[in-house]
Amino acid sequence: MANALRLTANGGCEYIDNTTARTGKKYYCFIVQADTVVGTLTGGLNGDTTTNYLTSIGLGSKTLKQGAIIYAPGDAVFTNLTLTSGTIIAYAE
Repeated sequence: MANALRLTANGGCEYIDNTTARTGKKYYCFIVQADTVVGTLTGGLNGDTTTNYLTSIGLGSKTLKQGAIIYAPGDAVFTNLTLTSGTIIAYAE
């Protein structure tokens, strides 16, 4: 996807405020609405879902503060996302 389309939230968004696993998604970023701990965050490029972004971008066991914006690197997407606590708005391709 062209990065310009990402700026317009062309794929819509999802308000997430529970611990239900989101799988098979294509989120390119999320914005933290209330202090949040992410339990699962994987994805990659071209259908790859094996990159663990909690470790590769250093989010594991961290509390993300309200207002933080987390982008998938480059043209990658987050395909699996589970919150431990908190609230986010996730933006899809």
